[in-house]
Amino acid sequence: MIIVESCSYRLCTDIGGKKLEIINNISSISLCSYDPFGPITRAIMTEMHINQIDVVDDLNNNLCAREAQIPCLHIIGASEKYVTTFVFQNGKEAGYQLILHIQTNLFIPNKNCYPINIRVYRSFIRNPGRTLFNDTQENDIRKDMYRDAAQQLIHQLLLRFEDF
Repeated sequence: MIIVESCSYRLCTDIGGKKLEIINNISSISLCSYDPFGPITRAIMTEMHINQIDVVDDLNNNLCAREAQIPCLHIIGASEKYVTTFVFQNGKEAGYQLILHIQTNLFIPNKNCYPINIRVYRSFIRNPGRTLFNDTQENDIRKDMYRDAAQQLIHQLLLRFEDF
């Protein structure tokens, strides 16, 4: 089920107060990232903890190989893009859409490599007279986007493992 929220789509896993249940067949996973201490990696690790998935440390990037015995999620990259959606009468930009794109590969032992791409969209308005508020609002929106992207990624992981 997809719910339209303002100008973007959000994944909805809550229907009438009941969460949609997806069986968690993942007990542990190795996590490799281009930025091991970045915000998207932290958000994904938090969601894995919430979903009771143990994260195996892979400091040498040895576990994220096709020969690995446990599944591996490799975060290839994350990018943010601003798109101006409307401008004030004086020509200054006012409305923006922030797009977060995350590219990952999921390696499943004795199976295949599955690319998982996540996109999250948010719209916001900048008030030129309230610069500090704009920055705080933008940071809150960005944190919310990272959390939503991590939730969507874990949802995709659980769907991939449901077949095995």
